[in-house]
Parts: sequence; structure tokens; C-alpha cells
Amino acid sequence: MEGVRHHIVSSLHWKEAPHEMWKTLKDLYHNSSGEGNLALKDKLQKIKCERDETISMYLTKLITCRDEFASLGVLTSNEHMVSLALRGLPKSWHSYQDSVNGRKKLPN
Repeated sequence: MEGVRHHIVSSLHWKEAPHEMWKTLKDLYHNSSGEGNLALKDKLQKIKCERDETISMYLTKLITCRDEFASLGVLTSNEHMVSLALRGLPKSWHSYQDSVNGRKKLPN
């Protein structure tokens, strides 16, 4: 329970087996109407590198969001993730963006 956010603890508190906890979390985050997927896509596309963030912190935000998406069964391609990562970089990184975009093959 230490790794679970506070607002979720109440949903898991009375579950005894890890499988029960996993099923509860899956049901909590899985939305069959697709609204959850749209919200995550929107969240993923809006992630930007903030002024006080390191690149590691920024990439961790992207990876965490990608992993949330994957937990719903939606996979995001490496090319799309690279594109999103480049798009969210600050202006000081434009020369780097141009050099990566000029490559024939994008990095992983």
C-alpha cells in the first residue's frame, strides 16, 4: 500500500490478495467507452518540459504516462514517443530537435 496514491487506498484497503487488488485497479482505470483512453492521449500530448525540470524528469513523465496507457492495453510506438518527446522540449533544444528530425531513422 506504500506505493499507492492516497485517493486509491480506500478502493484497495479491504482486498487481501494481490490479484484482487489488481482487478480492482484495472476496473477503476479501465473505461470501456474509450473516454479514459482519450484522456490519457490528451495527457500524453500535453506533457511539456517545464522550466525547472531536468530532461530525466521530463522523460520520466512521458514514460509514466505511456505505461499508464499500456496498462489499458493501448501501445504507443517508439516513433510516436520520440515525436512527442521532441515536441515537448523547450526552445533552447530546437537545434537538437532539428538534428533528430533530419535523421533517416529516429532514436528509440
